[in-house]
Amino acid sequence: MTTTKSVVRWAIVGTGGIARRTLGDLRLTENAEVVAVCSRKQETADAFAAETGIGRAYGDFDALLGDDDVDALYIGIPHGKHFEYAQRALRAGKHVLCEKPLTMTADEARELQALARENGVFLMEAMWMKYTPSMRKALELVESGTIGEPRFVQAGLGYPVPADGPQRFWVAELGGGALFDMGVYTIALAHLFLGTPDSVRASGVMRADGVDLYESVILGYPSGAQAQLTTSITFWIPPAGSLGGTGGSISFGEPLFSPATLRVAYGTPPTPPTVENLEFEKEGAGYVPMFRAAGEAILRGELEEPLHPMSVTIEVLEIMERVRDELILQRDAR
Repeated sequence: MTTTKSVVRWAIVGTGGIARRTLGDLRLTENAEVVAVCSRKQETADAFAAETGIGRAYGDFDALLGDDDVDALYIGIPHGKHFEYAQRALRAGKHVLCEKPLTMTADEARELQALARENGVFLMEAMWMKYTPSMRKALELVESGTIGEPRFVQAGLGYPVPADGPQRFWVAELGGGALFDMGVYTIALAHLFLGTPDSVRASGVMRADGVDLYESVILGYPSGAQAQLTTSITFWIPPAGSLGGTGGSISFGEPLFSPATLRVAYGTPPTPPTVENLEFEKEGAGYVPMFRAAGEAILRGELEEPLHPMSVTIEVLEIMERVRDELILQRDAR
């Protein structure tokens, strides 16, 4: 049911780096108002609110959930905590936009989807990459047939994370590893243009505690299409990618999750291809289009956002589970 409201009142859950990056973009979004922040400790929430000018600070999540002036939560905490916090929020009747990956397993995502539907609230994974102007343009080019039928995706993302770096990379219980932090982007990109694979092959290195250091993934598709994806937290991988089609190609400039440029080449051999170099400007840090789309969906009374519905989140998680299974088998065989 469409609401008569024109603004979604948001609370930010978490006070780390992602919360700081996204706060400014929420404030740039015309259908959003940031009214509260929540942290595990009251003093941390108070300090963040004082620094950023947010009106309400909570050190207790249940107290935040009881605030009737909060419509929606942006959950920006380590991956391993997403399911618990999203579950509690949905049960309390709050709309949820949660950092990627939404959960650690596809079954957890299915449970959240059912809970959101049961309570009539919005749920979305914050896959902001898909909402950037460059990705929207790439989708438009594919849908218009400019590069023919998509047949190949290549994508990489990685850098050496210090051993004393953010815990989300190194603590298994928090979802540590390259796959959940970076691989979710590359797999989501492949899914966006090629759909659901029928084969998943992976190789890489996983520690005994389940933290994966790097992986190379090959996805195969019924059409004969293929995706080649690589992610790492131990060495550099250029944060870029490409899409090949039967009539042309698109090269994504850096960074992969928010490309500033696209190189589009199309034509029919032996004639030299037509080449277009496109440049794009970001709104804020790049999250504004996603926040705008989520807000519009909430204000329309929708439970999901059409460009990134829960069915896609679940399918991407299923692929990630198959990658992890392959890495575990390889680790245990050594």
